[in-house]
Amino acid sequence: MERHASRGARLLLIGLDGADHRLVAELMARGRLPALAGLARSGCGGALRSTLPASTMPAWSSILTGVGPGAHGLYDFIQRAPGRYRLGFTHGGMRAVPTLPALLSASGARVAQLLVPSTWPPEPFDGVVVSGFDSPVAIAASPEACHPRGLYREIQARFGGLAYAGFSELAPGPGWHRGALAAMGREIGRKEQVCRWLLGRERWDLFSVVLGESDTAGHHLWMFHDRASPRHPAGCDPELAGGLVRIYERLDRTVDRLLAWAKPDLACVVSDHGMGGAGRLAVFLNRFLEDRGWLAFRRPGPGRLAGRLAEGLREVALGTIPAGLQQELVRGLPRRAVDGLETRARYGDIDFRRTRAFSDELSYAATIHLNLRGRDPHGTVEDAEQACAALEAELLAWQVEGRAVVHRVHRADRLYGHSRRPGAPDLVLELADRDGYSTTPLPSAEVPPGTCWRWLRGEELSGGRARGMNGTHRPDGVLFLAGAGVPRGAPLAGARVEDVTPTLLGLLGHSPPAWMEGRGLVPATGDADVREPPMVSGAALPRADWRRLRARLARLGYIGPGAAL
Repeated sequence: MERHASRGARLLLIGLDGADHRLVAELMARGRLPALAGLARSGCGGALRSTLPASTMPAWSSILTGVGPGAHGLYDFIQRAPGRYRLGFTHGGMRAVPTLPALLSASGARVAQLLVPSTWPPEPFDGVVVSGFDSPVAIAASPEACHPRGLYREIQARFGGLAYAGFSELAPGPGWHRGALAAMGREIGRKEQVCRWLLGRERWDLFSVVLGESDTAGHHLWMFHDRASPRHPAGCDPELAGGLVRIYERLDRTVDRLLAWAKPDLACVVSDHGMGGAGRLAVFLNRFLEDRGWLAFRRPGPGRLAGRLAEGLREVALGTIPAGLQQELVRGLPRRAVDGLETRARYGDIDFRRTRAFSDELSYAATIHLNLRGRDPHGTVEDAEQACAALEAELLAWQVEGRAVVHRVHRADRLYGHSRRPGAPDLVLELADRDGYSTTPLPSAEVPPGTCWRWLRGEELSGGRARGMNGTHRPDGVLFLAGAGVPRGAPLAGARVEDVTPTLLGLLGHSPPAWMEGRGLVPATGDADVREPPMVSGAALPRADWRRLRARLARLGYIGPGAAL
């Protein structure tokens, strides 16, 4: 690889996916995270408010672009095709505005971008890219995830590859958590060494890497870490009880090493959202909508029976067929068959001719779509404003054992703006916590009519991706800034994910583009215009890449349980 001289102030951007503000503050106060504490002392640190919902794809896209989901257009890993009862898979090539690395690269900076979610397919920067875990691979980085392609061969030869997650997260069983904890520690070490190797090759203007183990550990180890959790097991394994903190400590050591190796002029550590514990209450949004007369399921018949049988077979297959073979099976399916699987899993039993509102029933976000006349093929709702008001009232009145299920209802036009890009749900719900622990939405297909909620049973408490994980997303992640131009102790009150890119551009001497919605959190050091690259739509993926993307998200559990087959 040709060496290039640095063109100006050098920025090291480290993402700690899902790192929780409260937990980080607690561990810093106990002296357990010295690297992050050092950044806070020499610069500033605080909470960073995520998108609503606090979800990986929209939050990282907002961090990278300085705008909210309504402007960049990525609301989730999957979202509805406009005017259709069909779900599509999103990726970074569909973003409507350029990212921080793209802006800096177009302005002459040398860029390295590693493992950042929402960055597949890789953009052809002046530098190197390994796309994030929404890349179209089953376990580890592939040639399609790397720019230039030769980077893949070098990483493979030197380090044996680069994994996003070397294990399935769908159905944790006996011994799974100990194995996952060990695997996360190994992978942090490997990512660290890849970064050290790349940092040593030349002086980068922007070096960015996201470490996802804080998110994975938070999802799966929270119930062991938190003794007050309703899911905390009796006689908890001490190895697992301390596992989450050890992962945070291990990541802190990596931050320290990356700072020492990179010697940046400006350092930023950021997370896309926080994390907290889940309770035992599960709710079924489409059963609630059915119960209140908003949704109608198809009447029982051979079609529904066949669908249930197919879903059961897929569940068995997910537990018995190796992940690599699952991916190969998906690649071999006709695209039309693959394209319809997620739609059928979520919408297949809904009778849209008799439905006014319905949910995607994501396990990590509660959202509702109206079936709007003039917009949707079999729309039944004439007045969207009136329907939203009526449905909001019913949702806020919903109680379980005398306590509210829904804390707040947000309408899309107010949350994302009237000029929002297509694909957004009409309503976004904030489910009410119960004694500080979140409520879990689960698929209505697994419970009989009239079952709007139930308590999770003992064998369900550890959870799994798409099955109600024991640690769930919270709004407040973290932001640390230190280095050139950062005032010591600068207040970060009210900081949001949209503020990260405008702040970094200002510290690098650039004036943020007028279209950015975020604000600079500290005084800018210059006002040079940043050059904007031409936007190239990547919405039309090659068929094989599209299938791999689907298989990857299914294996991580971000899409329905039938997605890998």
